[in-house]
Amino acid sequence: MSTAEATSKLKTFHSSKSAVRRFVAKRTSRSALILGLVLGIYSISKASSYVSLYPSAAARQKVAETLGNNIGVEAILGVAHHLETVGGYAVWNFLCLMAAIGAIWALLITTRTLRGEEESGRWELFLAGQTTARRATAKALAGLGSGLVVLFILLSAATLVIGRLHGADFSTSASLFFALAVVAGAAEFMAVAALTSQIMPTRSRAAGLATAIFGIFYMIRLTADTTNAHWLLNLSPLGWIEKLQPLYGSHPIWLLPIIGFAVILIILSIYLAGRRDLGGSTFADQDSAKPHTRLLRTPLLAAIRLNRGSNISWLSAIGLTAFFYGMMSKGAAQAFSQSAKTERLISKIAHIPKISEVSAFMGIIFFLIMTLAMFYASTAAGRIRDDEAQGYLDNFLVRPVSRMRWLWGRILLFTAVVIIAGLLSGIATWVGQASQHSGMPFHTLLLAGINAMTPVVFIFGLGVFVFGLLPRLTNILTYSAIGWSFLVVMLGSGLNFNHWLMDTSILHQVTFAPAVSPNWTVDLVLVILSLALCVIGSFRFKTRDLQNE
Repeated sequence: MSTAEATSKLKTFHSSKSAVRRFVAKRTSRSALILGLVLGIYSISKASSYVSLYPSAAARQKVAETLGNNIGVEAILGVAHHLETVGGYAVWNFLCLMAAIGAIWALLITTRTLRGEEESGRWELFLAGQTTARRATAKALAGLGSGLVVLFILLSAATLVIGRLHGADFSTSASLFFALAVVAGAAEFMAVAALTSQIMPTRSRAAGLATAIFGIFYMIRLTADTTNAHWLLNLSPLGWIEKLQPLYGSHPIWLLPIIGFAVILIILSIYLAGRRDLGGSTFADQDSAKPHTRLLRTPLLAAIRLNRGSNISWLSAIGLTAFFYGMMSKGAAQAFSQSAKTERLISKIAHIPKISEVSAFMGIIFFLIMTLAMFYASTAAGRIRDDEAQGYLDNFLVRPVSRMRWLWGRILLFTAVVIIAGLLSGIATWVGQASQHSGMPFHTLLLAGINAMTPVVFIFGLGVFVFGLLPRLTNILTYSAIGWSFLVVMLGSGLNFNHWLMDTSILHQVTFAPAVSPNWTVDLVLVILSLALCVIGSFRFKTRDLQNE
């Protein structure tokens, strides 16, 4: 390498003007690529299944009449329009769902990039260069925007593929507008998370506040779609996404409030970044407080104290989800009973020839709860890793506390939370469906809730195993296992996958309870495998060196 080339590369390396943007863009684009591929493949598979199941206009008109006015389905996917067309079906089936998933992804990665990096001490490395807090924040947001571009490209490609299916008569510009509508939801909550990262003192609080705001806007959108108060859509950023109506009746005028909402929050975030000290926040922690040491006497009690907020939040989310969808069971069952093809599709997923409508919808409820709880398991394993990475574990190990005692205290805490989650999901679902007189027995739903927790236990066991062997990959591998399992099950419902491939999905191993009686043998095997993974991971953790970030 010549001296001129070396000098050029050295100047590029030391360039502080783009270092923050390039660093954030690289990391964000990687996760956006994974999310975009999953959503794209899922949408293509579902649209292909719709075209094959309902090839004629008459068949599509019938399914439109069946599903178009069902309150339970509208609560999940939004109000249906033009279900007799491929474009209308795609918007109804994908837009609200993908926008919500993109919003959650955006708020998590934004709080991690802004408040998380500042909390860990790495943000000051950027600010030590020739930049300011406001400029660094603006560059970080530009890097986060690169992830939105990647997501837009992948979703545009997927929608273009759908547009080439038989009977899908929408243009290239309509496909691009649909992808833009989905990405707009992520952009909105990227801006929300940027603001919460400036006003809250820790990443967890910033993410918690952003999630709460998302929940409020989601409930406003849900209320508007399931009641006569449709005007409420005008008050929710998620409602603005729904009102764009891409593919069949585009209303780009609603991009104006979306853009205005995001721009105002971003400008306010950049302004606040320059107004506060490094590590400070609008709502700062108190400098002093009366000590409360009751939950600090043992590692287990300390784990309960440190994780009580997130545990309560997850349990509340699971309980409210179960109760809400339990109330929707009767209306959804009526929709299923009016569509023989929908019934056959659900029977295929459940692997039985005949299935009752109420049991089918209950199976879907517990499948959603199962997936939600699996993300909790991955988060719990990740928090174990975070305690080591951030140096919190050192405070225990300098005392007469063994590594095994500390780790198994965390495992015991997770086990208790999962047991509560299983019982809570069964009870909350029963209370919800009992209010609609759906007729499902209490013990059946309680056992279904317990059955839904077995893959959750396995994911956590996998997380402890990875934590012991490859601690820096704990989050990546556990979330990848969930994503793969979900993708295989979703695609396998419409495509004839080889059973060996289906068996790689942990979700495929668990029965579709309460539509099917739980297979307790398989559940026991999963629990034993999880215990074995925990044992192996804990023994490896005992002998390896501690590893920071």
